[in-house]
Amino acid sequence: MSLLKFCKFHSLLLGVAVLASFPASFALAQTPETSAPAQADPNIRPGESADRAAERLNEEGKKLVATGKYEEALDKFRASLKLFPLSNAIFNIGSMLYTLKQYEDAHPYLEQTLKAPLDPRQREIVLSYLDNVVQALKLSHAAIVVESNPPGGTVIINTRELPFVTPTRVMVPYGTSDVTVQVAGFKPQTVVVASSRSNPPKDVRVRLERDEPDAPASVRCPQGADVFVDGTMRGFELVRDRLLLGQHVIRCGKTMESKAFERTVTVRSGANAYDFSNVTK
Repeated sequence: MSLLKFCKFHSLLLGVAVLASFPASFALAQTPETSAPAQADPNIRPGESADRAAERLNEEGKKLVATGKYEEALDKFRASLKLFPLSNAIFNIGSMLYTLKQYEDAHPYLEQTLKAPLDPRQREIVLSYLDNVVQALKLSHAAIVVESNPPGGTVIINTRELPFVTPTRVMVPYGTSDVTVQVAGFKPQTVVVASSRSNPPKDVRVRLERDEPDAPASVRCPQGADVFVDGTMRGFELVRDRLLLGQHVIRCGKTMESKAFERTVTVRSGANAYDFSNVTK
């Protein structure tokens, strides 16, 4: 599964250590609106909530940055984000990966940081990091947007699963890459992206099909009757739709000529037609 399927950002406060011309991490203080329930995680101290543990780990990571222990700091930031979606931890992971020259891995975290409510100075710094990453990868990669319907899809480029879900901007290597999008309950879809420096890749937009098998079905009720399928109104008199294979409850509403009634039907592979137009009770 992805590292983070959902992230709620809060206000960020800038403060911190600087490496070269850019800060190695933001001291982004944050107080979550709600506390996530504590999990059985060795990083959570007795009596400590998950969100507070995440804040503590983030602070410990920043102290390690100040002493040049970047790998250890990265571990702290990752542990922080695993416990609770702190937007500052997201940036700190990206900045550490950048500092460690792991540019391809840094990119999604920096892109995700831009979705936070940054002030102009913070945004400028994040964009500087992001621009440097793109410049470092420009000879081998290009940026594309990956979108899916439904949204919230996990993105896998070749065999590398990205940490954030659709819609998202990602870096794909030049040449031929498989971009796979998957959402629980839907069939995964893979798009082959071919590109080069002279032929930039196109954005990927996919519409996913439900994983459960379905089949076409028509339901006809008495004239003027509402048509309900499994408790949901689908139309009047005649409804054509695709239904999952298996049993469904059809309800025809009351009319001037007939009472409301229900029937259980079984949808099978192939075309299915159910005619209840002459039923009166």
